[in-house]
Amino acid sequence: MKKYIVIICCFISFYGCDDDFLNQENPNTLTPDQFWNTSDDAQSAIVGTYSPLSTIFNHGRLFSGYTQSLSDAVHTTADFSYNASLYNLNPGDGNFTAGWGEYWKIVFRANLVLQNVPNIEMDSDLKNNILGEAYFLRAYSYFVLVNYFNNIPLVTVPAASLAETQQPQVEPALVWAQIKEDLNMAIPMLPNSWDDNNKGRVTAGAATALLGKTYLYQQEWSDAATQLKRVIDGEFGTYTLTSDYSDNFRLSGDNNSESLFEIQFDLTGAWTAGWGSDVPSTARYNSFGFDMSNAGSSVLNTWVLNLFLKDRTINGQIDPRAYETMVWNYPGAEHFNGESFATKFASQLAEDPNYVKAGKYINPNGGGAAPAFNTFAVNKKIIRFADVLLMYAEAENENNGPTSDAYAAVNQVRDRANMPDFTLGMSKDDFRQKVRDERVLELTLEDIRQLDLLRWGMLPDRIIDNPEFREGNNSYKPGREYFPIPQLEWSTNPNIVQNPGYE
Repeated sequence: MKKYIVIICCFISFYGCDDDFLNQENPNTLTPDQFWNTSDDAQSAIVGTYSPLSTIFNHGRLFSGYTQSLSDAVHTTADFSYNASLYNLNPGDGNFTAGWGEYWKIVFRANLVLQNVPNIEMDSDLKNNILGEAYFLRAYSYFVLVNYFNNIPLVTVPAASLAETQQPQVEPALVWAQIKEDLNMAIPMLPNSWDDNNKGRVTAGAATALLGKTYLYQQEWSDAATQLKRVIDGEFGTYTLTSDYSDNFRLSGDNNSESLFEIQFDLTGAWTAGWGSDVPSTARYNSFGFDMSNAGSSVLNTWVLNLFLKDRTINGQIDPRAYETMVWNYPGAEHFNGESFATKFASQLAEDPNYVKAGKYINPNGGGAAPAFNTFAVNKKIIRFADVLLMYAEAENENNGPTSDAYAAVNQVRDRANMPDFTLGMSKDDFRQKVRDERVLELTLEDIRQLDLLRWGMLPDRIIDNPEFREGNNSYKPGREYFPIPQLEWSTNPNIVQNPGYE
């Protein structure tokens, strides 16, 4: 792996050079005609295509801080996401801008792979695998970009000049169509699994799940149900729920039976570049892997706690997922150093007796000091089998009503939490609402809630109507359910216009 990264550093450094440098000879620098020749080159290129996923501005604390704060589940006073919780994002915010840039790096690198790897003489199966990975990574990047920014360019070939990098925005429908096309290309090219030395690389199951999710987000219910059912039925290998919900947020649960796609982290804390000068492109930490004693970090809105407390398990206990998702003032609630919740947050509880802290991905070992900002090792789950089951239940209900298959899918998720099965005989509308509630119970703090509200058309109403969002200087106005186009982008690209609500 290290060998591949070194080669890629050399290759990308070539593309970042000016004309004067190109006129010099550097024996340590690869030129394009020296690259894209061997299987190792292809492997290096695809490794580098993954690397931006793990940066601090992407699936790490900062980008997740923004996305979480745009939902109705979380509010925050943390410096890096406070404006997001007020719907007052600044297009010039450097932290936020970098998130945009990291996904475009993936698109750029995937385009290079797709253009050049077909011409390399190498094992055909491995070549197909690598091309499938590139199609998936490009599709996933566009999935994130179109969901959060909506109005974006669509680039499917490497730029050969500065002018070609200054692409205009296109209709979102064209981006969604490209995502589907890329995933349909990826699925037959990808393996069902990888060996232990290649854990974390995408599989056919991951691509199919993302395709199903794409159809779901476009309200193409029949196609969504069809693709998600392929995963459930084991067409691409067996995926199962872990026996314990918390296993998904523990180091021991990395790459487990429930995970279809996750971002790989480690404890090195090395903010080094996998593709040249894009520091920090391999930072390793996780979304909420920081000391929540910081009063400025994420706080869950009380309606989320109330939903968890509404129903009890078969044995009359609180839904066990609540204890993993949040920390609140229940008997025995402790913190990193063993200090009680009531003591640690006495001032906050005096102001709000229902004060609730985000708990998911907080120091999984309990006790002791919080992990360093860039050294939290638990992988970030992007697609879990539980989400596949809930998405399938939603799509099946919208397509055919609450069928037995829809009930079976959602009940499988509830069974793990020892929660009672859904009551039979619900109407389509009632089942829809119950599934939506179940998504809160299962998936809160996993960068999903805001996108759920957005695709359901509920985000503006939830923000305006919810008293917890009317506190302070909420700056929401139509259009701000999406991120602004970064200032650097629209100030340097004459073909880009700012998103509505940020003009």
